[in-house]
Amino acid sequence: MTAIESRWLGAEKDQSGSLLDRVMAAREYPMDPRGRELLNAPRANLLHQARTLPGATAVAERLESAVRAGRRVAIYGDYDADGITATAILWRVIKAARADANVCFYVPDRIDEGYGLNDTALETLAADGVKTVVTVDCGASAVGPSRRARELGLELLITDHHHVDPGCAAEAMATAHPALPGRETAPFVDLCGAAVSFKVASEFARLWCCGENVAAVLKDALMACIPLVAVGSIADVVPLVDENRVFVARGLATIQSVEVAGLRALLDDAELEKGRRVDASDVGFRLGPRLNAVGRLGHAKEAVELLITDDPARARTIVKTLAGLNEQRREMDRAYFEQACARIDADPAIADAGAIVLADERWHEGVVGIVAAKISERHGKPAILMALRGDGTAKGSGRSIEGIDILAAVKRVASDLMIRGGGHAYALGLTVRAEDVPEFARRMSAECAALASGGAAGPVRRYDAEAEPAEMTATELKPLEILRPFGRGNPEPAFLIRNVRPVAAPTLFGSAKNHVEFFLPGGSRCIWWSAVDRSSVVRQGVPIDLIVKPSIEVYRGVRRVQLVVQDIRASQAQ
Repeated sequence: MTAIESRWLGAEKDQSGSLLDRVMAAREYPMDPRGRELLNAPRANLLHQARTLPGATAVAERLESAVRAGRRVAIYGDYDADGITATAILWRVIKAARADANVCFYVPDRIDEGYGLNDTALETLAADGVKTVVTVDCGASAVGPSRRARELGLELLITDHHHVDPGCAAEAMATAHPALPGRETAPFVDLCGAAVSFKVASEFARLWCCGENVAAVLKDALMACIPLVAVGSIADVVPLVDENRVFVARGLATIQSVEVAGLRALLDDAELEKGRRVDASDVGFRLGPRLNAVGRLGHAKEAVELLITDDPARARTIVKTLAGLNEQRREMDRAYFEQACARIDADPAIADAGAIVLADERWHEGVVGIVAAKISERHGKPAILMALRGDGTAKGSGRSIEGIDILAAVKRVASDLMIRGGGHAYALGLTVRAEDVPEFARRMSAECAALASGGAAGPVRRYDAEAEPAEMTATELKPLEILRPFGRGNPEPAFLIRNVRPVAAPTLFGSAKNHVEFFLPGGSRCIWWSAVDRSSVVRQGVPIDLIVKPSIEVYRGVRRVQLVVQDIRASQAQ
């Protein structure tokens, strides 16, 4: 296939000073007193008070009353890592307040129930004697189920962070949410479900102790939950700025020491031994996928049990199950990607479409979203992959590119074909009738082609500043460490290096020989992952421009600079 050309975009800012100076100028970090503290020392005291989250106190008051009265309480979560950690946070704090609290949890099955509150689950909980249902990471838009809860006599409390359209808020006794339409917003709104759960749990602890002097056992429980907030934040890809920077920085700093048996088991299985610094990429690529895999291929209740158990042996047993499911997910991911690529490469009509829409009876609906993201990146256009089910429906996920709001596009041209669907600008989940897939594909292809015709849509490679090969040294790169943790909203610094000549021909490595290695003048090692198809652009002595993300690695006890290549083009130097 022909490589997809990306637009290269960099900040038009001051390019003088150190590498850190250039990145700081490009990103315009706030340098007021709070901004400086967030950058230099993101401590827990920089979190906004829990009571500033709209509805947090109201939810906590009702929850505290229910627990104190001994009423049966159900924590209703979600099956992804954010929902799993959010569920565990509230559970652990309630149990720290009252060990014999009559509390249970419920996580819907991804396949059979789908996301969020549903009538059948509420009916099951009511029949089990539950009197109060508190949601985490879901529920804010569940208008129908919220009415069913009222009919069943359930006290419904909602904690959520997802977008709610005006007039579509669920009817609950109390709702904690950073930004509900028609209500005041929190000082910082881009929180994940785990962070919202933590703030409600903090208010619960304060109210349980009748004031600001929170008991040590509850303080300890809350502090032990901050690494769970970090895991949920990274897995949910919230912007790592403001409060999220605090949650993630503090959570990563303490994750190796907290007394949470499930976290220890996860860290051990991921070979993140004690004493080793855990960073956001470790969570994103090692811990998060293990938690998510069970929700995709099994039942997420096992992941919740992992994070609430105090039994190390039980935790290790559950982690083995999660690790096995994650490996199964990876194998399915590889197989589906190969199958999708084969179909695309064999049919020009699919490859040339404005959006790639594929459905297959061999695919599992819990995995297709991951593959859709890879297909979208490979072809530089929106991709929607669906699993054909035995009930005559196709259920799957879509991913998009910069400049094309895939959810808005679906709503404009194919809402009548959707049985169910939702998401945001760059990702969505949906269900359609299997017989409607060809028409759905036709409409989405035409719409996305029209949206892309103006030239503003397509893959983009961003860099912070320009740099010279001679600047890629451990000494120059070390100051950039202050910017950690990296993630959405605060990515790893990327630099444009112009008109540089590789000192030798590139070599291929990896079991499949699909990764590219080459060296720049001065000895900087460049790694270009999964780029064998584009490796011909790298030739000894031939000038190239490249965007890199530098890091310092330790290889056989020796520290060296490694430049992870984001993109390469023939030099455009005049």
